[in-house]
Amino acid sequence: MTEPSAAVPTPTDNASMAEDFVDIFVTPSKVFARRAKASPMVPYLVVCVLMIVLFFASKNVMAPIFEAQMQKGFAASMKANPQITQEMLDKSRPIANAFINVAGVLGPPVLLLVLTLITWVIGRFFMSTPLTYGTTLLITSYAWIPRVVSSVLGLVQGLALDVGKMTSPYQLTVSPARFFDPTSMSDGLYQLLGSLDLFSIWGCILLVIGLIHAGKLERSKAITTGVIMFVVGCLPAVYALAKGS
Repeated sequence: MTEPSAAVPTPTDNASMAEDFVDIFVTPSKVFARRAKASPMVPYLVVCVLMIVLFFASKNVMAPIFEAQMQKGFAASMKANPQITQEMLDKSRPIANAFINVAGVLGPPVLLLVLTLITWVIGRFFMSTPLTYGTTLLITSYAWIPRVVSSVLGLVQGLALDVGKMTSPYQLTVSPARFFDPTSMSDGLYQLLGSLDLFSIWGCILLVIGLIHAGKLERSKAITTGVIMFVVGCLPAVYALAKGS
């Protein structure tokens, strides 16, 4: 009588967190599968810190674009309210610059949390899945890595190109807006073209992969959620287009 053979243990993926940030570019499904039950805080904090560092690293480089955007906002304010003078706007410049710094620091962490909340609500309640907020934050954080790459490429382009002639950050993106003059169309249409950025699409694809392999959503539900989130990202542009601005 033969003895029953011992069960063969399932191999464990002992990849480090550093390897995750490499594998997410080549085998994202494996990253999401092995981190499905991990804490989301490490990828969340890493992505936030990288985005904040890149903001300050590129701030001086992108200063001409920021200035052009500020002047555009000032002109719109003066047009909407003739009582506002250039002197009044000039006095508000330090406040505007401070707001840019605050947005650069708080923007990434807050936006990630908000997008995670929207994704979780869609996945949990509209798609009727047991998706948790923690898992969704992990997925969303990894799905933001293409935006980190986009910020790096933007900084490199800012150093290599003459940004003094640029008036919009979309002119440094990999989107249809890059190939058009911002003054040749409405702001809404230009923003919509800018929303069709390669790295934004890449991020949505990673979101879908994460929802399948970490969130355990059915493929159709994950794809639907990803499409909805892409549309959510386009809503500011759609709103501006609807307003006719």
